[in-house]
Amino acid sequence: MKTFRQALIQCTTQQLEQIFHLWGMSGLPVKGPQSRQDVLLRRVQDPIAARFVWEYLSPDERQVLYRILGHSARSGARRDVTLKKSQLSETSFEAVISSLKRHLLLSENTVKMRSERAFTRSKGVTTLEDVALLYPYMESVDALYTAGKEYFSSKSDRSTMTLDKILSSFYHGELDIIAKHYNIAAGSYYTHAELRSIVEDELVLPNGAFEVLQRLDPPIRDLFKWLCEQGDKVSMQAVRKHTGFDDTTLLTALHQLEEYALAFDTFSEQERVLFIPSNTYPSLKKAAAQNEPEVVPTGLVSLASPPPGERISHTPFVYDLAVIIGAMYQQNIEPTQAGKVPKRLAAKIHPMLRGQPRFKFMDEEDAYMEMLFQIGQELGLVRLSQATLEGIKARYEPGLQLEQWSQLDVTEQTRRLLQCWTRSFGWLDIRGVNFRQYDPYYWNPMAARGSILEQLQKCTPGQWYSVASLLQTIWDKDPFELRPVQYNIRPADRRKSSAMRARWNSCEGEVYIGLLSSSIYELGIVTLGYQDRSLAETDQFANPDAFMLTDLGAAVLSTDSTTPVKTAASPLSNGNRSLVLQPNFELLLLRPDMPTLYSLLPFAQVNQVDMVSRLTLTRASVLRGMEAGNDIEQILRILEERSQKEIPQNVAYTLRDWVKLYKDVRISQVLLLEVSSEAVADELCSSPKLQTFNLRKLTPRVLVVSSDINLQELRRILEKEGIIVRFSGNAVSPQNRYALSFGRPR
Repeated sequence: MKTFRQALIQCTTQQLEQIFHLWGMSGLPVKGPQSRQDVLLRRVQDPIAARFVWEYLSPDERQVLYRILGHSARSGARRDVTLKKSQLSETSFEAVISSLKRHLLLSENTVKMRSERAFTRSKGVTTLEDVALLYPYMESVDALYTAGKEYFSSKSDRSTMTLDKILSSFYHGELDIIAKHYNIAAGSYYTHAELRSIVEDELVLPNGAFEVLQRLDPPIRDLFKWLCEQGDKVSMQAVRKHTGFDDTTLLTALHQLEEYALAFDTFSEQERVLFIPSNTYPSLKKAAAQNEPEVVPTGLVSLASPPPGERISHTPFVYDLAVIIGAMYQQNIEPTQAGKVPKRLAAKIHPMLRGQPRFKFMDEEDAYMEMLFQIGQELGLVRLSQATLEGIKARYEPGLQLEQWSQLDVTEQTRRLLQCWTRSFGWLDIRGVNFRQYDPYYWNPMAARGSILEQLQKCTPGQWYSVASLLQTIWDKDPFELRPVQYNIRPADRRKSSAMRARWNSCEGEVYIGLLSSSIYELGIVTLGYQDRSLAETDQFANPDAFMLTDLGAAVLSTDSTTPVKTAASPLSNGNRSLVLQPNFELLLLRPDMPTLYSLLPFAQVNQVDMVSRLTLTRASVLRGMEAGNDIEQILRILEERSQKEIPQNVAYTLRDWVKLYKDVRISQVLLLEVSSEAVADELCSSPKLQTFNLRKLTPRVLVVSSDINLQELRRILEKEGIIVRFSGNAVSPQNRYALSFGRPR
């Protein structure tokens, strides 16, 4: 079977002219840098050129050709079967086939085919017969079939599709051509979906579409402006009449419009049309009417009225820290080797947490609880106990800063959390829902925290601002703030452009949106606003349209360095007491009173920590409070001082009854010092040089000292005093374990 090139060589001059016209080559110079045959060999693979073919064919020719282009018929369609399906007369069918063959749209070949077997009494007989088969040329079949589907199937009508849907049918090489016009370098490692989204994002930017239109050739730009004036779709006949373009010029215009993803041609209701995708038409129409770039307002833009939906924050992060500290008091939390809270305990704590889920990697479990413990350790509120005995696991216990933290009010706790957030790598933020990373190298998202706080300090509390203006302000200041300058970065890669802004919106912009709607919102610094009211009424994470700085946020972000550290008002006066102790052992905190809340955590079980907190006194929780070092008198005194009313008699009686049988024992690892006489023991206990070791006398000749001391230092001091030191057994302290285990002191 001949190829298209072989068949083309055998064509007459008149036949070639007809073929050139059919493929939209009218107006192409006869003499040029490339022969018209070479141009044609490329055209037959071009769907835009193939639409010229379908335009110029007769209805009968279209019907017959489309039947032969189908995938099942490409290996050859029987001529007699095609005649029957076409429902044409033999004369008309012969004329159609002759025309299609003359225009090199199909070829015909006669082959020997096996017919049905005829059976006799003796044996079956197989006969061969000559069958005429119709073939499409493989060089042009894909382009013709793509255009033909648009003509015959309404589902393939591209004028009904969005830009993303249209571009989804493009090959990667075709998308690369479009991406090049949007300053996206080849080999940028974008997926098809990301490239399509970047192009669409730029076309809806205020000046993105305007910049793209300026790159078109003037006649084609005029054609596009006329198309916008006529609506988003016009017939190709109207385009020809308006422009006066011949087929070659029209083909060039259609290619340029498609390569910029501005407008496309297709068949709609069996008529060839030029159209603009409906989802980009509004911004493109606006850009086509502009003579100059749109002036984008700078700075934060305040809203005239509140958004329809508001999501108010109640500092869930501050409350969640109290929840995990309460859990630490009420149960032994021994993290796994991976640093996670055991699932059995996590299942009890998790329902009380109000913060949004955090995920380090896809398909991993929620890491929010582990993040809280990490932040608690960074603030010194909790710590992991050091296991001094073999077989005892490390567990979370109160940190050195917890006592001071418990006396701070919500504002001061939030301020310290915010300071921790700006520098903590363990604090996970959530990205915006449309986040797409375009270059993971030389990437410092931590810098976004300080940048967004700088902008929030300029806001007026109680005034709504658009998120778009916040992003615009950060873009105007420095769009590359999260990407430090590297020696191998080209200047063109750090140039402000509409293409760069589209990428920035989907990456850095989504980082800032994520910060605003996750950590900053959870600290109670902002209230979020949504144009869609339903988004504000759910807990599902969604990008906000507006934000408002709260009074708490303004206080926390205050740059007044002379502001003293605020501790909560004393609860000892009746007017400030917020605790209600009920006879059913339930504790109610009617407002956020952090000192009162933290004073209850060692011996009360947490049910809820929020604007109104609920706790319960149980036998187990009170005994845990005793274990933490509180005796019953201390517990009753705390309840009496913090409560609005006297302790109910049944509560006081029951608490005393619970602790009657309480017993405990403290196990500690110590070193025993056996001395030669009681006088030596008295001398060591009174020696100023040994005061730091806190020696205690157990018997007249036996002293005890903590195992945490520096044993080498103790030995040196004793030898200087003329006392001979001898070791019995493996007397090793943590400070000199490494030195002594190898028998060579440091």
